[in-house]
Amino acid sequence: MKTFKTGIIGLGTVSRTHRNALAQLDHVELTAVSDVKPEKKDELAEGVHFYQDYEEMLDQEQLDAVHICLPHYLHLPAVTACAKRGINVLLEKPSTMNTAELRQMQVLDREYGFKLAVCFQNRLNPTFVKLQELIGSGEYGKLLGVKGVAIWSRNMGYYNAAPWRASMAQAGGGCMINQAIHTLDQLQLLGGPIRSVNGQVCNLALKEIEVEDTAVAHIDFENGVTGTFFGTVTYVKNSSIEVQAVCEKGSFTIKDYGLYYAPAENENEKTLLVRDRRLPGSKTYYGASHVELIRGFYETLAGHEDTCVSIQEDKVISLIEAIRRSSLEGRTILWKEMEEQ
Repeated sequence: MKTFKTGIIGLGTVSRTHRNALAQLDHVELTAVSDVKPEKKDELAEGVHFYQDYEEMLDQEQLDAVHICLPHYLHLPAVTACAKRGINVLLEKPSTMNTAELRQMQVLDREYGFKLAVCFQNRLNPTFVKLQELIGSGEYGKLLGVKGVAIWSRNMGYYNAAPWRASMAQAGGGCMINQAIHTLDQLQLLGGPIRSVNGQVCNLALKEIEVEDTAVAHIDFENGVTGTFFGTVTYVKNSSIEVQAVCEKGSFTIKDYGLYYAPAENENEKTLLVRDRRLPGSKTYYGASHVELIRGFYETLAGHEDTCVSIQEDKVISLIEAIRRSSLEGRTILWKEMEEQ
């Protein structure tokens, strides 16, 4: 496999996860990075070129791919800059702030023919891969319902440290688009095509911010599956994400980094099926599948099987917007309304 020359735009917290993953890969060389803060240069290994202007970096370096790890409102301009230069992109979540931006990005993907993949690394967690396999086998009967719960902790210090996080114009939302996006993505993958969405968003504790600190939703899927979602950042700590799938013959629950099965006749009889690998340190809730996702991205660029999540497959941005619209307009949002945007 050829050696891919790679750049990173944005050296915020999540970029460290990307840099650590890249360091574990053969045939990938981190060549250049860009960040508006000049002091970020001190974080880099010797030989990595630093730029404060990412357009200058894209013009000066011969890059095969770029990882975009910027605040949400800067994603579309950065992707556009890469698309016009034919540079492949691995884009941190969320891909965009709303469906209108998502459609623009999907047009770029079609028009310029570059690779535009989104970081939904939790799709690759062993617990979730196994859950999809078990539901798809049909062995446990029809899927009846799915549930996602994301109860985390974010205080005003979190928003004051990066004020864009509190702004609808710059973040596109709060707990749904920032903390619970992987949970919502997994729900829509499990449930299948969506028929309609009812939701409520509010601020229970953090009245000073524009974005929501809490959201709930009821999702009806085309196949009759019922979905329930609850997310908040008002708790005192980051609790374990919970994803549950209820089938006719039993229930599967992902919680505390494990997948458990309980038969319908005895829900207290829980069996651990598989565990996820955990990241060291305080960011363990990122999931440990970034390395696998990033490796798959470069294997795809090398011509191997395409395992990337294309921007064309991104449904979660529209799901988040549907929940918000339902709350603001006080009505059920039909999924066809989102597809027509």
